[in-house]
Formats: sequence, structure tokens, C-alpha cells
Amino acid sequence: MARCAALLLLVCVASAPWSARTARAGDVVVLMSAGVDAYREAQHGFESGLRGHEVVETLQMEGDVDRGRELLAKMPADRKPDLVFAVGVWALEAALDGAGGIPIVYAMVLNPTSIVGDRPANVTGASMNVSVKDNLQLLRQLGPQVRRVGLVYNDAKTGYLVKQARAQAAGVGIELLARNAANAKQAIKAVDSLLAEGIDAFWFLPDDTLLAAAVSKHVFLVSHRSGVPILGISERQAQMGALLAVTFASSEDIGRQAAELANAILAGRRASDVPSTTARQTSLTVNLKVARKLGVEIPESMRVAANELIK
Repeated sequence: MARCAALLLLVCVASAPWSARTARAGDVVVLMSAGVDAYREAQHGFESGLRGHEVVETLQMEGDVDRGRELLAKMPADRKPDLVFAVGVWALEAALDGAGGIPIVYAMVLNPTSIVGDRPANVTGASMNVSVKDNLQLLRQLGPQVRRVGLVYNDAKTGYLVKQARAQAAGVGIELLARNAANAKQAIKAVDSLLAEGIDAFWFLPDDTLLAAAVSKHVFLVSHRSGVPILGISERQAQMGALLAVTFASSEDIGRQAAELANAILAGRRASDVPSTTARQTSLTVNLKVARKLGVEIPESMRVAANELIK
């Protein structure tokens, strides 16, 4: 369910070194950021979806990017795998530096574009992000009274999401008001300026700058005072007072999505020709108490689709 914030606070556990069981041609090496349940579930989904190949080694990084680079560097030059499966953001960072030209498929990474940058030709993957399209359609379901939607973002982290949102918002009848903020102080000022300008809803992006405790608290406080509904990114935010919240629902399915990308690459397609994906299984929480307070009518279709209703 709602694990985005929790995954930023992972506790690292014991690891297994690169062993004598080295990869054979056509095989896959897993680089694991940390030994936590969500990542193990993703690996399970990946292995269950892999076709015609097998995982021959799981390298445990213990949350240490330098260790991940070292583990990859120890792969024998004449026995390198055909693909590295990087689970979690630390694994992706290590693989980008240490995998050389080996194709990389990532999973369980939030905002991978901010990590990958100008996408290398050998990288694709399945992120934890919910698609921009799904978020916009959710806002649109609230009715014509929700037209002007405000958001605050740090361009270095989620600027790419804002570009996607701007390209799609007009098509669903939404006017997007976006403010760039490089730090918490700027983010608070940006939130205030949006509310002063007049918005019909506030959309949380999965952006560390906005999710800082002081900024998040301010968003909830001033939005509620102004009667502006919030679309959040986790069940926790719905419990805090967001009207709606949508997040990824299954680590295992994200792993299966990554396996589908890996299968295409191992069958001969270039990683650059295999588009990355967002979470296809999502979880929607609707806070009916907030809806009553704000006087917002929740469509029956949304109630039925919700995974949780806060009453």
C-alpha cells in the first residue's frame, strides 16, 4: 500500500558477497539496495515473470552505493551477465556507475528520471510512480468545479513530471498552475501564492522538497483553511486530511513489470527501445470526512473504485 515515504527511511540488513557462483551468458544479476520486504517482493515478482533466463546472483548492497559499485566491479570480465536488475534507488545509482554497457532494468525507484538524467541507452525500468494521466483523470472525476489545479515542485527532482502534466492537463479540461521551488522556504511561499491566486485543488507530487515536514504541514494547514481539496500520494496523507490519495499497490507487480521489460531486452531489443513504466496496480484512498467538511460530492464510481474509504 502506501510505502513511498517509508522507503526513504530503509534500515539496511546483512548482505551476501559476489560468490563463486558467477553469471553465465544470458543470465541475470540482481543488485539489491537493502534486504527489506518491499524489495524482496519486487525480486519475487521479477523472477516469477522472467522467461528463458534465470537469476544467478543476488548482490546485497546494505544501503551502501559504494559497496554496490564494488560488487559490480568484481564481476569477472569474461563471465558478465546479460542484464542487471537494480532494485531500489541506491541500486540504480550504483548500477549506472558500475554496470558498464550491460543493460540495466530498475524497479521500486521513485522519480527515476531524476536519477538517470539524460537516459543512457542501456537503462529502462518500472518505477513506483503513479502515472500523471491517472492523477489528472482522478481530479477530473471530482467534477467541473475542479478546473484550476495547483502544485509545487523542485525542477531538479520532478520537473519531468510537470512537463508531462502540462502536456496532458488541457486535454482533460484542467488548468495547471505550477510553481518551482528549490528549497522548503521557497516551497512554503509558492503554496501561499497559489492559494492567493485561487486554485480549486492542490496536487502533491512525490517530491522531497514538498514532502519536507514543515512544507507538508503548511500545505495541509492553509489548504484546509481555504477549503481547497488535496490530492496526495499516500494513504498516510489521506489520513492527515487529503481528500484523495493514490499510490502504487504492489511491489511484486512492479517486479513483474520489470521482468516484462527484461524479457524484451534479453530477446534482443535494445533497452533504449523498451519504454519505462509506472505502477499499473494502484491504490486509491478517499477521505469522506474531508469531503463532507469541504462540501465536495464524491462520485459513486470513485467510491466503488476506492481501496479504502475513510468515514
